[in-house]
Amino acid sequence: MKHENGASPEFSILLQKYLSGNLTDEESDVLFRLLPDHIDELDDRLAEDLASGRFDGFTDQALRDRLFSRLPLRRHARVYRWLPAVAAAVLLMIAGLWALNAGRSETGPAQVKWSAPPVPAGNKAVLVLGNGEVIQLESAGNGTLALQGGAAVSKIDSGMLSYKKQAVDAEPVFHTVATPKGGTYAIVLPDGSKAWLNAASTIRFPTIFDVVRTVEVSGEAYFEVAKRQGAKFEVRANGMKVSVLGTKFNVKAYADEPDARVTLVEGSVRFSAGADSAVLRPGEQGVTRQGVFTVAPADIEAATAWRNGMFHFDNQLLADIMREIGRWYDVEVQYAGNASGRRFSGIMRRSGSVGDVLKFMQLAGVKCELNGRKILVKQ
Repeated sequence: MKHENGASPEFSILLQKYLSGNLTDEESDVLFRLLPDHIDELDDRLAEDLASGRFDGFTDQALRDRLFSRLPLRRHARVYRWLPAVAAAVLLMIAGLWALNAGRSETGPAQVKWSAPPVPAGNKAVLVLGNGEVIQLESAGNGTLALQGGAAVSKIDSGMLSYKKQAVDAEPVFHTVATPKGGTYAIVLPDGSKAWLNAASTIRFPTIFDVVRTVEVSGEAYFEVAKRQGAKFEVRANGMKVSVLGTKFNVKAYADEPDARVTLVEGSVRFSAGADSAVLRPGEQGVTRQGVFTVAPADIEAATAWRNGMFHFDNQLLADIMREIGRWYDVEVQYAGNASGRRFSGIMRRSGSVGDVLKFMQLAGVKCELNGRKILVKQ
């Protein structure tokens, strides 16, 4: 029973045990049954934790502000009652900024089994030179790695790969940088533009750019393009083309994804796919899916969260979420039943093991079993 001036002692104890990571499976069932009667307390608790600075250093100010903006605090007029699933989302945000807020099983938290959960590969990539030589970038020392195609290729102190022109009349050659599953890497391109590669991605580019600066991408990459008067920058990826002069944008074009998309953060780009094209404005996203071309408002935080070391899902199909998790942790995902069609939203750091992710998904009713490098998602 809830006390008039606050939560019941039982709920408070269970909540504290959950936050400290000491909640048993049986206690998890009880906690979820009590959630609908303690929405106000969760509301106030999250507001207090955010305001106290408890999450300072754990996440950035922009994310804390975003949580505040979505929280219907009691000092504001409430226009609706929170649903139990949303209350569960608030609890999860308190614990780990993870908001799986839909499709929870009615039978209580699911069980997750795992042993030695895989972890991400980290800052890892290979550089393939024009002559086919392969350099493992994570183990290479800082300094010059190669002199080829009129450019000096170096690994700088920040761990980035950097290109600098050495000869004006040299014949350029093409280099490729590729990340494995679970790996990311950053590059300063020959024109000074910067590119960040997400997991299982590649970028191919010349050691010296021509008037049109063209790169080819497979997977996902975020660009900050250096402005060059009259020199257009082009990204080609999975049948689409992005043309810019100087801007910031994200390209996502994995071969195993049903669509390819460009999200514009700053400046302007022309997004083309087949006979269709459109000029994107900041905050817009161009998508091509099975020949259908669309432009719509974008969630910039969600599209670029990987650059800040975060998972950020916004009402996405579980199949899409698990595909990204599988790519990041280099695990195979299999399904038993029709669980892949459910939708969830969530925010969580990518730096932990896959077991950390599955623990939070468990509380949203996603039944997962991890054996070695395989995840079985059950109905």
